[in-house]
Amino acid sequence: MSATIAFGALVRRITITLLFACIPLVASAQSGEWGSRGNSHRFVAHGNLVFAADGRGVAVYDVSQPAIRRVAVAETQAESSDLALIGESDLAVATRAGVERFSVAADGSLARTSVDGDEIASIVACNGRDLAGVTPGGITVWDAATRIAVARVLLPSPPAALAWHGDTLLAAVMGVGVHIYDISGAHDPIVVPEDARDLAIDGDTLFVAAGAHGLVTYDLSAATPKLLGRSGDGAIDFATIAVSGSRAFVTEQPDRIHVFDLTSGVPVLTATFEEPGQAIAASGMRLFVSGMLFDAFGVAGNTGTPLRLFDATDPSVPRLAGEFRDFAGPLSGAATDGTLAYVSDRPFFRVIDVSTTTAPREIASLQVDGSGDRVKVKGNRAIVYGRGDVQLIDISNPYAPRVIKVFHSSGGPPSGAAFARNTIVEANTYSGFHVVDFDNFAEPLQIGGLKGHYSDAAAEGDTAWIMYMGSMLVTVDLSDPHNARIANTTVVGGIRTEIVPATARHPELLLVLSADGVHLLSIANSLNPIQTSFVPASSVAVNADGDIAWLASAGLVESLDLTNPAVLQPAAMHPVAPMDIAASGGKVVIADRYSLRVYGPNTPPPPPPRRRPSGR
Repeated sequence: MSATIAFGALVRRITITLLFACIPLVASAQSGEWGSRGNSHRFVAHGNLVFAADGRGVAVYDVSQPAIRRVAVAETQAESSDLALIGESDLAVATRAGVERFSVAADGSLARTSVDGDEIASIVACNGRDLAGVTPGGITVWDAATRIAVARVLLPSPPAALAWHGDTLLAAVMGVGVHIYDISGAHDPIVVPEDARDLAIDGDTLFVAAGAHGLVTYDLSAATPKLLGRSGDGAIDFATIAVSGSRAFVTEQPDRIHVFDLTSGVPVLTATFEEPGQAIAASGMRLFVSGMLFDAFGVAGNTGTPLRLFDATDPSVPRLAGEFRDFAGPLSGAATDGTLAYVSDRPFFRVIDVSTTTAPREIASLQVDGSGDRVKVKGNRAIVYGRGDVQLIDISNPYAPRVIKVFHSSGGPPSGAAFARNTIVEANTYSGFHVVDFDNFAEPLQIGGLKGHYSDAAAEGDTAWIMYMGSMLVTVDLSDPHNARIANTTVVGGIRTEIVPATARHPELLLVLSADGVHLLSIANSLNPIQTSFVPASSVAVNADGDIAWLASAGLVESLDLTNPAVLQPAAMHPVAPMDIAASGGKVVIADRYSLRVYGPNTPPPPPPRRRPSGR
């Protein structure tokens, strides 16, 4: 066998450790969660159960009746991406932090049995005896029972899909081919040159979704695969595939599914219908599907249906037979005053009472067309932004928020916004920097601005700080809002910009989160920011509360003492896929894509809803 496969036995003890046993508690360990939802990435169908790797973990659906039921949810320690059944009652789940195993009861309920963080796999597949995973640098194969690595394959490009045919492992490498490995060692590896995007195997037939090169079939009954045919080449961009019996279902991204009838032995296209379908699986005549919606800028959003079931008994007219509905998400933006959290959960703006940390509850939701991904609050107003528009929302009555006005920037994502003086500023990648008067005109009016490509903004009084091209911090003088003027530029490449109010222990600061760390700048002279410290970090969101800055990344929150910003300290918080973080009054809230997570002590409750005056 080729030297690319190395055999060996390394006994690894699989242990489950307490995640925070050795981490100092820099915030209260008390936590709560609101709005848990999933976004199906991969399905496995088994009888009347459908298992979904849905980002937050695993969801199990019972599809035995027309009304689909979700019978179990198990949250993984990190974001999940794929899963594979091992036999009838063991499930392997690929996550960002390793492979987790669950036992599966007959009713679909799950119990975690192990967590293996030694190897991280993004895609997994099992033949009942061996578990294969796409790992950094190639493919690892484990004995499914002992969990010992028995083979490793080095590849320059990660496979897009894995599939088993007996002891033969097939890997789809886009733009290269289907790599075929006999794990028993009886045959040397083979590469079948196809632009392989996805694979499905039914009996001895391999189906390859080969992009614009068609739906390709091969006979795997002999040692060397034999080409059987090619369908739809040049007409369909084949992306993902599921095959069951006499049906093949192939997606064309982002929202088209093609149905092929296989009864003649040759795939025959019988139907095409529009349906988001990044995740598909098939069983009998049933197709299970879920997908994302994409806006004009290619930014994805959930559909709110993590599972839809189509009946393809008649291959010419697939019929929607059932669906399960949930929160749409992703939950992407949050601001808080310590008692209430204001959340962007597109297409909704939600108000969540977080005063009791362990029991956050929604007190209001407002559907906002074209809403953005992030939120900022000042006094009785909130702005929602991030995709080109800025919605100004009245939150004076948090139980009944209302949209006041909307500014259309003629731009797109990513964009930033902030409250400044008596205006609102918007920094846009496409259409520039805008100074907008929301108060004195029937519709929001741009009264000043700058040309350029801007992405994020912070502002206070007569000054705005905006990111230019992701590589420079630009300070803007707004003392004359009709004539915004660049006062200073600083070479700091940032992705998030936040103002840190002064406390008794530190002056007012500008906090800039970049790809390599967090920069702290003194804004004692607001028009001339001066960097005072830099701390290396790998975070995606940042916010400050008093003397502490909180930085969030997948699986980790760290704190930074702003009075002595030298070292980041891990906190007792465990977000899965954080998109935003906010803090106030000791309370920390995280927009964690799949839910809102709340940490810290209980805080004062919000006032009760206002009573309407009784009339006679």
